[in-house]
Amino acid sequence: MRIPGNRRSQYPDECGTRAGLFAEAVKDNSMDIAWGLLSKETRGMRMGVWATRNNIDMQVAYRAAYYPDHPQRPALLDDFRKKVLSLWPLEDLTDLGVSPTNYIDDEHAFVFLPFGVTQTGETVGRGRLMSGLVIPMLFEDGEWRVDLPGWRFLEDSGPAV
Repeated sequence: MRIPGNRRSQYPDECGTRAGLFAEAVKDNSMDIAWGLLSKETRGMRMGVWATRNNIDMQVAYRAAYYPDHPQRPALLDDFRKKVLSLWPLEDLTDLGVSPTNYIDDEHAFVFLPFGVTQTGETVGRGRLMSGLVIPMLFEDGEWRVDLPGWRFLEDSGPAV
């Protein structure tokens, strides 16, 4: 699968580094860090899905999302981690690398995090097929954030009929 966009460099950059930080934070169960790396839309969408599914008032969900000492925050972050791990088996991953970022424009990009990069600074040959994660990114408020708005449609609705 070809990742959309164009590379501006042959080396990983700040955008890729932040995507890697997100993946590592989820893997290491550092969900406050992972949550802080999400775009506003992604945070809002996950907050709404969590509140709706658990019959929680949206004001309570908002406070859980934005106040680290809120008593519901651990439940919100645990729900988000479970959703990520249902799609990306991060707990089983080791040697996650970062490749050069593919930019759509100055505000949207995709980062490929290949599995099995075993050496610091290892260069992946051009055209080599590798398994990994593709993470969409959004430049928001002066920094790159993980942007997963399409995940609003991913719900555990039970077995398909």
